Amino acid sequence: MISSLLLPLLMQSVTPYGSPIDPVLLPSKPKNEQPVEAAASVAKTATDIRFEQCLDQAADDPANGLLVANKWQIEGGGYLARNCLGFAYAGQEDWAKAVAEFVQAADGAQAAGDERAAIFWSQAGNAAFAGNDEQAALKYLATALEQDTLDGLLKGEVHLDMARVHVALNQYDEAKRQFALVHQLVPEDPLGWLLSATLARRMGDLAQAKTDIATAARLVTTDPAIALEAGNIAYEAGDLVNAKGSWQQAVKFGPDSPAAKAATRYLAQLEDSMAE
Repeated sequence: MISSLLLPLLMQSVTPYGSPIDPVLLPSKPKNEQPVEAAASVAKTATDIRFEQCLDQAADDPANGLLVANKWQIEGGGYLARNCLGFAYAGQEDWAKAVAEFVQAADGAQAAGDERAAIFWSQAGNAAFAGNDEQAALKYLATALEQDTLDGLLKGEVHLDMARVHVALNQYDEAKRQFALVHQLVPEDPLGWLLSATLARRMGDLAQAKTDIATAARLVTTDPAIALEAGNIAYEAGDLVNAKGSWQQAVKFGPDSPAAKAATRYLAQLEDSMAE
């Protein structure tokens, strides 16, 4: 399945029937990640353990996470405590405060030579994007890349986030360039192919859209969001038979998903239009 760790719809696409579809280009929730090589090769310190515990508490109960992180900050938790504060504020969708804490955490990590600085900058970019500050999001995501410490997977995710931001700014050509980098860095990421297919459809490049959505479907064969978009692309190409079949698959693959609910509406509207 495409990742469920996504926030409410920020950018809306147009469906075959002129109404917004549900699961298209979305900002990512700030992720709790560490550089893969560092995590594998360095033994965890007491500080690392406390950091992980703080993040877990912030994710499970943001209000309690704020108390835990603030206590740690007062005790000298430094930039790691601030990063945890950012997660707690993000959990409450207080994006302005989340951004401020993530930025301070990133600054502190960068000054300390901590490779997690790049991840903290990317988290600041995610939070800024969720708070509708696209320019700040681009700035922080670019700063994450400038650290030159991210591996292929994490670097690809930053480019994916940048693509989403450029779509929000209607900068489709730059978004397309970012998606090309995503496909190069993480060719097995179905979300990247789904979103680039959606962008290609928006840009009227149905041949590219069909190719990209086929790749996404090969990587994840039963995802309702992918089936929904396949139907949208088929409809746009005038292929009503495959549009109907793909939307029916979306309903079958995830009956309670937002994609299935959108597909159900389109199927009903399609039936009504064919009956006229």
